[in-house]
Amino acid sequence: MNEVLKTISQRSSIRAYTAKKLTDAEIKALITAGLQAPTARNMQEVHISVIDGDNPILKEIDTQCKLTMLKAAPDDETKAKIESNPNNFYYNAPTVLILSADKDFKWSKLDAGITVQNIALAAQSMKLGSLIIGIIDDVMRGEKKDYFAKLLKFPDDHEFAIAVAVGHRATEKEPHEIDFDKSVSFI
Repeated sequence: MNEVLKTISQRSSIRAYTAKKLTDAEIKALITAGLQAPTARNMQEVHISVIDGDNPILKEIDTQCKLTMLKAAPDDETKAKIESNPNNFYYNAPTVLILSADKDFKWSKLDAGITVQNIALAAQSMKLGSLIIGIIDDVMRGEKKDYFAKLLKFPDDHEFAIAVAVGHRATEKEPHEIDFDKSVSFI
């Protein structure tokens, strides 16, 4: 099997990281892989905000995320699960990349998805773990949208698209099984 296909087959979502920080070279390699992703009409409109895992901005986003989830919880049992969950949205990864993209360009969310997948695959190839994150979407588009956009240095015409946590794995996880027959139709 070639190395790209092997990397794709081995990648899984990691939800536990060591405290070891990524090196500047590792972060640059991840960003470069992301920016090399294709974009519609070659707009290259995806912007990456790099946040250190202990930055208070992440704690603030996490607090807002939990408050939003509590408001939307349908019952007390769900609320109790949210309140008792010890994890933050990025599982204490040492680096979080938050992607924003042009809010008026039709293909921005798709382009950001391709970008984040490149980052996740690059992380896997570098023996790092990653977790693609969408759970903060309601917070990043909610009442504090402009506040977080400013803190994260989004360009003026950009909005949140998706995020990815990256770090050294503190756990291993098998990639998910695929059901080829269920997921594919040949026409």
